[in-house]
Amino acid sequence: MISTLATTIPLQLADRVLISLTSISGLILVASGLTIIFGLMGVLNLAHGALMMVGAYTAYAVQSAGFSPWLSIVIAPLVVGLVGVAMEVTLIRRLYDRPLDTLLATWGVAIVLQEAVTIAFGTSQKSVAPPMEGSISLLGVTYPIHWAFIIVVAVVVMAITIGLFAYTDIGIMALAVIQDREMAAAVGINTRVSDRTTFAFGSALAGLSGAIMAPLLSVNSTMGISWLADSFLVVIVGGIGTFTGTIAGGVLLGGLDNLFRTVISGYTSIAQAAVLLVALIIIRYRPQGLVPTTGGGE
Repeated sequence: MISTLATTIPLQLADRVLISLTSISGLILVASGLTIIFGLMGVLNLAHGALMMVGAYTAYAVQSAGFSPWLSIVIAPLVVGLVGVAMEVTLIRRLYDRPLDTLLATWGVAIVLQEAVTIAFGTSQKSVAPPMEGSISLLGVTYPIHWAFIIVVAVVVMAITIGLFAYTDIGIMALAVIQDREMAAAVGINTRVSDRTTFAFGSALAGLSGAIMAPLLSVNSTMGISWLADSFLVVIVGGIGTFTGTIAGGVLLGGLDNLFRTVISGYTSIAQAAVLLVALIIIRYRPQGLVPTTGGGE
């Protein structure tokens, strides 16, 4: 009996750790685009969840046309990036100094995207195949390969994004425009192109997250709403405008969510309320977030 427990408890712990890593990675991946658009650019983008949803439906459409799931992961961020360009050109660029109007405009865009998807694909839930099938054995636990793939993608995306804004001319110019638009224009930076590119990149990350997470979710027109709320919490709790803050916020909130769901098994709403309470306490006593911004975006 004792030997059985000694074997079972570590396996259960390993199982929960791996599930938590997947959940945390997915949360960070979804929040990465919002870190750019809201955290760095200061745009209250309530269409972020809808952009993720469009990415998931793009993956579904590509696979339904008979193409590879790998191709759907490539096409989804491109399509959603173009949607982001259209949003920035037609709406956002006129509203950078009007946050309330931006809030209303992006909420309207979210509704339009949801209705457009409903008209195009219907109201029934869709399913998306993962690019890799099967399982692997980790820590003695059978672990779906796609779950591990989500972790790898989240790490790679955050590494590339941090490197892009910290060490490349495009990223540094984007930060310059965000921090002081008039000064950036005075030194010859095309602020319109920079804004458009930055917003498109953040949108593309939302689309990528939708395509990556779609195999684990029921794909429908409202799937992005809960992820929108979670993403804002991650960015605010972690620290607005910092990628390391997003990672910290994702690890904390995603880890707590899995912990509470395990401890309060069967009471999902109570677990969610507990996570929200922790987030509110952090925001109350540390409004700058877990990792305050230093101006570099890292």
